[in-house]
Amino acid sequence: MLRVRPLVYTPDLPDAAGFLRSLGLHPAQDPAPNGSYVVFDAGRGRVALHSCLPGSPEDGTTALAFDVADVEEFARRTTEAGTAVELSREGHGLAARITAPDGLSFLADAGPRETGAPASPLAVLALWYTPDVDPAVRVLKDMGAKPRISSDAGTWHDFTAKNGGLVAAHTEGRTAAELAFEYDGDVRDLVGGLTQAGFDPVVVDESYGRSLRVRAPWGAEVWINEWQREFYGYTVH
Repeated sequence: MLRVRPLVYTPDLPDAAGFLRSLGLHPAQDPAPNGSYVVFDAGRGRVALHSCLPGSPEDGTTALAFDVADVEEFARRTTEAGTAVELSREGHGLAARITAPDGLSFLADAGPRETGAPASPLAVLALWYTPDVDPAVRVLKDMGAKPRISSDAGTWHDFTAKNGGLVAAHTEGRTAAELAFEYDGDVRDLVGGLTQAGFDPVVVDESYGRSLRVRAPWGAEVWINEWQREFYGYTVH
């Protein structure tokens, strides 16, 4: 089992939660929310929010993270595939920590196999920016993510997780993770809910389809891309 669940750090948990609700995500019951941590379910992938102090190093950042059914079994399989895993009890119990060759470090925690979330055209897309994309691709394959689309230039590789969500490794001159989404439909359908919630979305026409951009309460610009239907310059796996 593997599910994409990026972790967003925010000093304003209620506003961040309101933003995700305006996109149609629902609060998850497993794990149960508390005053500093809550998980939202998109039906295809989940997003975790963690409170932090304003101005702290974590403020406004996103960490790559995943749900797995059995942490020790995930660690064993990933290690056997070729990527080192360290077991630890940081955070919310036993977790598997992976530190990639580019220095990006992230956790896989125990999560439910079934979430009960309704089907949705919106999928969580975790972005992994890296100066050297090939080692990131190898890590994701070793974890069990399945290749979906890659650019012929070799700068973009996205993957599906068996139990929900997408993760993409993208060449850029920095190492970081960001939250994005993919929408199987017309992203203009999302404008009304975001506007009513007080946000200011902008829709941009790209070569691969329309993309909605909106400033989230934690300061990041979140991209919601329409599902890609033109594949010139890309390979579908």
